[in-house]
Amino acid sequence: MKISHFLRLVFVKVWFNLRSEAAQHRLSYTWWILEPALHMGVFYLIFKVLLQRGTPNFVSFLLCGLVPWLWFAKSVLDSSQSIIQGRGIIGQAFIPKAFFPLAAVSQDTVKQSVVFLLLFLFVLASGFPLTINWLWLLPIIITQFLLILAVSFFVAFIVPFVRDFKYLVGTILHLGMMGSGVFFSYKQVLSPQNRELFLLNPMANLMVNYRLVLLHGEAPMMVSLATISTLSLAFLALFLFLLRRFDNKLTRSVVE
Repeated sequence: MKISHFLRLVFVKVWFNLRSEAAQHRLSYTWWILEPALHMGVFYLIFKVLLQRGTPNFVSFLLCGLVPWLWFAKSVLDSSQSIIQGRGIIGQAFIPKAFFPLAAVSQDTVKQSVVFLLLFLFVLASGFPLTINWLWLLPIIITQFLLILAVSFFVAFIVPFVRDFKYLVGTILHLGMMGSGVFFSYKQVLSPQNRELFLLNPMANLMVNYRLVLLHGEAPMMVSLATISTLSLAFLALFLFLLRRFDNKLTRSVVE
């Protein structure tokens, strides 16, 4: 299948899925904004109001971690069952299995782009200045997109062979959120010797970079972005190969 035709199919599927999803909810596209807002409200109530903990400008700090994490978590979770959910199409025509996780990630990326725009507006409205360093947001977002693709292709490949793995994905994502610095500053809770270990977590690293740019007006850690991008591309290439190599086995596993 030609790449242009493949990408056109992805675009069409994403378009129809978004329209269908919006039609199924009374709140339509508004739910894309309400869902992260509800997550933020719960965390703010727990850590800022009840526990009386948090950094200055805690809402902005929280959103700069929560919005990127929701993009990552929703994309990975949706991708984990994307091939299985496409069994109807798989049983009727040949479609490269990479089509399904790529469509899932693309769909969630479109939805999260609206939330990211609101995040940027909220940060500006909170008094943080718009600086030239905001241009660094583009490589940060691209790096996260590559990371999401790599992890999503991995889980999409594993789940058809090990169906129970889909339950483990949700648990790992929940634990990952708790340990990635969504609602705490790693400099306040970790000793200096443990900070470098913490930043080995790619999502924790990306959240720090988002906050450096948006809240502090500083350039991101470029070495970290380059490392995450390179490793993500390597793993993405690996699982693209595995999806092609085991295409027939994936088809039998899903259809039978």
